[in-house]
Amino acid sequence: MGLNKTEMGLLTNIVEPLQVLGKDVLFISSLREVRNLSSLRIDYNSIVVCHAGRIMVEVGGNSQIKVLPGQMLLIPAGKLVQPMMMSTDIEANVLLISDRMLKQLLGSQINIWNKALYMKEIYVIETADWMREIQNLSEPIINRYGEMHLSTSILEVFLRMMLLLICEDLLRHDDMAVKEDVGASTGHDKELFNRFLMLISKQQQKKQQVAFYADLLNITPKHLSTVCKRVSDKSPLRWITECVMQDCYELLKESDLSVKEISNRLGFANSSFFGQYFREEAGMTPLEYRNKTKTGQ
Repeated sequence: MGLNKTEMGLLTNIVEPLQVLGKDVLFISSLREVRNLSSLRIDYNSIVVCHAGRIMVEVGGNSQIKVLPGQMLLIPAGKLVQPMMMSTDIEANVLLISDRMLKQLLGSQINIWNKALYMKEIYVIETADWMREIQNLSEPIINRYGEMHLSTSILEVFLRMMLLLICEDLLRHDDMAVKEDVGASTGHDKELFNRFLMLISKQQQKKQQVAFYADLLNITPKHLSTVCKRVSDKSPLRWITECVMQDCYELLKESDLSVKEISNRLGFANSSFFGQYFREEAGMTPLEYRNKTKTGQ
């Protein structure tokens, strides 16, 4: 889902973003338009491409990040962001993508994003030649959203390509290599968190109690909750729910299985409970989502 009313109110107080794909994707064509800049924690993944000027932000309350021309700033959802400095000659675009949409677009490659941003805390990458080319396409596609018959499908393919290219660059980063020395508590927490994400991804029926995954990790549910909150600012239950929903979206969109068959495959007690669970997270019924994606609206 996108922002709730309170979060949207906070965001629109500092900028008026262009909304596409409902509230799942927001586009800010110029960072100069942002006003009343202050610390903000929202459920969006932020991608900031700096063309000119400089930006300085504090992420997560302890990491000070400088962004220069030709660099891309990546901020995972849920992180507290404190803008510290923005030069007067700043030229930058901002793309905000909800967790739901990010997982839908990246599929299994979401693990690369999670590992890089939550575990390795890689927030800045150099923009490559592909980014300059994609920038030439981005604004026409986003600004024409709604005018084209296949708007949703075109934009989803475009965003997926861009996100996968970002992941490709993240994989080339030296810090993406898993280190053996995890003696420090922070390193241990991040490795444990990654094991938790991997365990979820391997389960066909991901909708399990937090205790189920804690047992597999040989830790208590309380310890798992502490680690998840410390590393990602999200509870383990939230991570489980988001991964379950990713499977729901995938099966509804890509398969011809009935809602009942999907409910059974994912381990729900019955299709009625599955429908209620899905509606609470997606804001629509499973059939409404399937019809929407089939028609490309």
